[in-house]
Amino acid sequence: MKSLSFRNRIALNYIITTALLIGLVFVTIYVVVEFNVSGHLNEDLQREVDRHSNEIEIKDEKIALKRHKEWMEREHNTVGVDPVFIEFLDLEGNLIDKSPNLKESHLLYDSAQPDNVFYNGELAEKRIRQVQVPILDKNGKRVGHLLVAVAREGSEVVLETLRHILLITYPIILIILFFVARFIAGRSIKPINEIINTSNKITRDNLTERIPLPHNKDELYILSDTINNLLDRIEKAIEREKSFTSYASHEFRTPLAVLKGTLEVLIRKPRQQEEYEEKVKYCVKEIDRLNHLVDELLILTRYENQKRSLKLENISIKQVIEETLKFFSENIEQKNIHINTEISSENITLKTDIYLFSTIINNILSNAIKYSHQGGDIEIKVNEKDKSVFCEIKDSGIGIPQKDREKVFDKFYRSTDHSNIKGFGLGLPIVKRFCSLLNIRVEIFSKESVGTTIRLQIPQS
Repeated sequence: MKSLSFRNRIALNYIITTALLIGLVFVTIYVVVEFNVSGHLNEDLQREVDRHSNEIEIKDEKIALKRHKEWMEREHNTVGVDPVFIEFLDLEGNLIDKSPNLKESHLLYDSAQPDNVFYNGELAEKRIRQVQVPILDKNGKRVGHLLVAVAREGSEVVLETLRHILLITYPIILIILFFVARFIAGRSIKPINEIINTSNKITRDNLTERIPLPHNKDELYILSDTINNLLDRIEKAIEREKSFTSYASHEFRTPLAVLKGTLEVLIRKPRQQEEYEEKVKYCVKEIDRLNHLVDELLILTRYENQKRSLKLENISIKQVIEETLKFFSENIEQKNIHINTEISSENITLKTDIYLFSTIINNILSNAIKYSHQGGDIEIKVNEKDKSVFCEIKDSGIGIPQKDREKVFDKFYRSTDHSNIKGFGLGLPIVKRFCSLLNIRVEIFSKESVGTTIRLQIPQS
């Protein structure tokens, strides 16, 4: 079975099922025909029993027969088609009379056989169906036996012919059905061959191939569409990987080149102490920038492929926000940003991972401060509703262009309209990933030159 092709396995399974069904139908047909044939023979026997029982007279407990033209009918004198054989016996089993067509033969009386029961037997090597009936007097006393039999040769011929026809046609029908099923299965799985051929053409460098969708929207259509969607996701993932590698290389290459150039300039000739201090401070600043980039990359790598064990604990969302604002207090003062915080209750607590949640709030507020205008406003609103906590951080900054809104969660993506603002394009991707780990729903609303709002729906359990 394992070595058969998919088409042949479908055809074989279909044939096995069909063979059982056809076999059951054929057996049922044969049994019904045999039952009907036996029934007709039994009816013929019963008619003969009824008719000949009327020809019996009982005088002084002795059986006497009425001799008339019935005994001279052709069916009793010749062995024709379905002849009827009659025999009368006394109580001791001695012959009283019999139909002329028995000639020298006798019907077999079996004392062990129940009365009025039809059974099969033989007469002169011919197959018959027989019944033995008691002959009773007026008082109901048995005085003899009436044996009636009819030939069943014709019926047996019908049954044998039917049996041969069924046995011969059975394998022929199955063979024909196998090839028909194989042909239909081949046409049905044709889309699978197209899937195989298309899949063989798809490589890492050729992800644009797609499987043609069948006309009928059946299971194969769903399979083809699912594989195409999978290929779309793989293509996007590889494109993101390429972009990630390109951006990461660029982000590392630029500061490293700056550091190298600065150090090479320093060692060309002796310089004043102030110059050394200035250049060293600049190098330290660039190294800090690289360290920050490496930290963010490590965070993404650590939480990218699997859901790590979360350290869940009860935390105060108000405390997290206040600590984050305190961390950015210098930046807030430099830009003279007004912070407006509205928390519906100071007792709002969450059971979550404090590191991941603090990182989410930190990155969102960092972006809000970074992209706000001098003297801008940032609003932070927290309230409870339907077993969830809603946290909304809104700034009045430069906003996000329409063309960039769907890409802000991509790694290293930064709008070309604001290239003067420093950053790596990893803050929001980290927010998206951590929100996914904590089952937090994140939404972003923005309008260019008006501001950006990020809304978090946080489950309380």
